[in-house]
Amino acid sequence: MRLRIEEITLVGTSRTIRFEPGMNAIVGSMSGGKTATVSCLRALLGADVSVVPELRGRTIAGTVLVGERRFRIVRPLVTTANAMVEIAEVDGSGEVWRLPASQLRAGYDATFRDWWRDVLELPRLSVPRAPNDDRSPLVPVTISDYLMYCVLRQKEIDSSVFGTPDNYSKNIKRKYVFEILYGLYDPEAAGLRDRLREVTTELAALTADASTLERILQSTAFASRAQLEVERLATERELTEARQADIHLTGSIPNEPTTTKLRRRIAETEAEIAQAAAAAEAEAVSVNHLRELHGQLVAQSRRLTRALVAERLLNDFEFHTCPRCGAGVPDRGDEHSCRLCLQTPPNLPAPSSLAAEQDRVIEQVTETEELIERSTHRLAQLQTAVTHQTRRRTELGAQLDRATSTYITDQADRIRTVAARQAQLEERLARLDDSLALHDRLAGQAERVAELEREQEDLNSRIDATRHSNKAVSERLQKLDDAFEAALRSFDAPRFDDEPGSYINRKTYMPVVDGRPFADLQSQGVEVLVNVAHVLAHQHVALNDPDIPLPNLLIIDGISSNVGHEGVDLERLRKMYASLLRTATEHIDRLQIIVTDNDSPPIDGIHRPLELSDTDRLVPMPPLEPGEGPPEDAPPEEEAGD
Repeated sequence: MRLRIEEITLVGTSRTIRFEPGMNAIVGSMSGGKTATVSCLRALLGADVSVVPELRGRTIAGTVLVGERRFRIVRPLVTTANAMVEIAEVDGSGEVWRLPASQLRAGYDATFRDWWRDVLELPRLSVPRAPNDDRSPLVPVTISDYLMYCVLRQKEIDSSVFGTPDNYSKNIKRKYVFEILYGLYDPEAAGLRDRLREVTTELAALTADASTLERILQSTAFASRAQLEVERLATERELTEARQADIHLTGSIPNEPTTTKLRRRIAETEAEIAQAAAAAEAEAVSVNHLRELHGQLVAQSRRLTRALVAERLLNDFEFHTCPRCGAGVPDRGDEHSCRLCLQTPPNLPAPSSLAAEQDRVIEQVTETEELIERSTHRLAQLQTAVTHQTRRRTELGAQLDRATSTYITDQADRIRTVAARQAQLEERLARLDDSLALHDRLAGQAERVAELEREQEDLNSRIDATRHSNKAVSERLQKLDDAFEAALRSFDAPRFDDEPGSYINRKTYMPVVDGRPFADLQSQGVEVLVNVAHVLAHQHVALNDPDIPLPNLLIIDGISSNVGHEGVDLERLRKMYASLLRTATEHIDRLQIIVTDNDSPPIDGIHRPLELSDTDRLVPMPPLEPGEGPPEDAPPEEEAGD
């Protein structure tokens, strides 16, 4: 889509820069502020604010043309993520927005970055932070990520492709944007990846639960399902025989004298006591096991809590003062190493994964506590029942003693024995059924795990199938290769004899020149030519393919860096300028190119909206009153810098 910057103003100063369609060049000395101007342009387009001290706290206002709509944007140059940006449509519908820069605030459902992405009709997608980790959290693709292919920054133009080799996160976004632009990132595949993420998470949770349950079963006498089934059949058979014997013995007594009644009641009471005692013993064992499990879960929860606290509170903690002696800690290491120990921090699980695991463990702790409470209550009831029945047994025994102190029939003894045996068998059968239910649950989890694994494999296969199945994608990539090779030839860039021909690597999406990857080019001047040819090739393809959503704007900061200004090098610089001017002129209504250089362009026909110098910098100095001036021994002014 057409994206043109028409004008930008430093509010509160006399500095206003007006750009023309086609090609524009900002020229001036090294300390004039050319790169600072590019930083202002990037801030106007939604990037993070990163400007020289002279600009911090100031406000920029600019007019941009997006497609057929024109907007006026006012943004303060502050690093606060939720600083407000004002936008108003010029003519048209006259719509007005006031949005936080890059971080949502209460009452807002979009940011300035989101507005840019939507107005440019760029895909609104979220991608995994780590492409090879299915459980990696999703991060949005922002306007800054898309504009990576539209802006060549001075600190990167002669050393890297978009500054990605030393920035893992930025390199991942570079690849994702390439895939989105050229159709390699299929929305259908994105949906499949989301489902794969859900399957992977559920699979991990089920696997952990199954391992815990299996570990609990292995620590008991009921580890073998086959043995449990054999014991259950035998117990059922014995219980049936005991019940039949009880019926036979009870029915064989013709008359029931008082002593027999008492003995029967005593036998029933003793059976109830035995049953309650056995149940209480089993319940006590269950309570002990549950308490052990509770302790393990609480310990696991504490470890996860420490990991979460360390991730949230200590991950970005920087020592500026020594915690031991109080002295200041100088800058040490780089952005990828720990300031304190100078080591590379390990890759830890994402906070969202730790939080999900913490929630699952807390839920298990709560369930275990409820089970402990119910089992403890049941144990107390059983113990009370045992006490009550024991007291009743004592009373019945006293009554029997009074009825007869010596007469006990063999029949009554057998009835009591059979009743007690029957109670024991019933209790044992219940415990066997409970253990078999645990095995059933474990088997059900195993079936679900197998089902999820099959779905996971199917999703991976379908995702792989969508990557290179589109013929149009292959054609676009071939056009990109052709445009890149044509740009290099139009620049008369130095070539190599290893493998003639230049292209974009299909795995890394990095430019390759005659078989040499960008990192092997060695010459910074050659790297500048390759970088410019690379971004120009993307614009060539996008201008001729409406399905590629790359904004049609190209900003190149320090275009002649390390190229040379004499002899063959000067001729190459002229050819590079000529190729850019030819492209901008051919597509003057659609493509705008803005370059910065220390010297004036070596060819004619390029609009120069701004010329800076050591005395006329980006931020104009207030005029001196008559007779005022810096003292002769005054130190030189701080440079605005590029």
